Amino acid sequence: MTPGRHQVETHASRAYHHLRQKLISGEFKPGTRLLYGPIGKEIGVSATPVREAAGQLATEGMVELVPQIGAVVRSINEPEVQELYEVRNLIEPFASARASERSTSEDIQLIAKEYNLMRELVERQKQTNSPEESQEIAYQFNQADHNFHLRIVEATGNHTLVRTSTQSNILTRVFGIWMHRQGADVMENTCNEHEKIFTAIQNGNAEAAHEAASNHILKGLQLSLQSFREV
Repeated sequence: MTPGRHQVETHASRAYHHLRQKLISGEFKPGTRLLYGPIGKEIGVSATPVREAAGQLATEGMVELVPQIGAVVRSINEPEVQELYEVRNLIEPFASARASERSTSEDIQLIAKEYNLMRELVERQKQTNSPEESQEIAYQFNQADHNFHLRIVEATGNHTLVRTSTQSNILTRVFGIWMHRQGADVMENTCNEHEKIFTAIQNGNAEAAHEAASNHILKGLQLSLQSFREV
């Protein structure tokens, strides 16, 4: 492999993770065109690695490659939203139950880190009067929310489960997170639901962890469908 090719691949990887994080946090709404040049400037690379990253994201179902336009964040319909949440409701309650049985003290600390960050962001959201800051807080909250769920699945020690869960979790965020606003009240409700999951995992209560996770995901489905129908 030549050094030049290796450098392009490294830049493409950076661009991929940069775009993926923005999609997860909700910064790019469905229908948004990804501008390769400006995005590349954000991380100090040319348009080419960003184009390669967009191609990878297209294979993962997050964006569409449209002729004469480029990469556009996908939009999906109501049945697809339901399907994604159905997959999550099959996987994540099971993962939460397994995490309650298998998690280590380090796993608990990692889950707690994301949970505590979300609580801090709720307080910041309550105090801010700036629309720009409020939006930035919401982006950070969305990322921490994703990480909270990811840390729980990782605590199962099942790598196949992590790979399977990650895809459906990310897609619900890319396509659904824009549908309902992340005001302080919604954020606080999310934290309260997360607290029930986390407490059950800490206490080693598999049944309670399963139930809390399922209730949380079904609540997210209801909010997403309600917002979807109001658009």
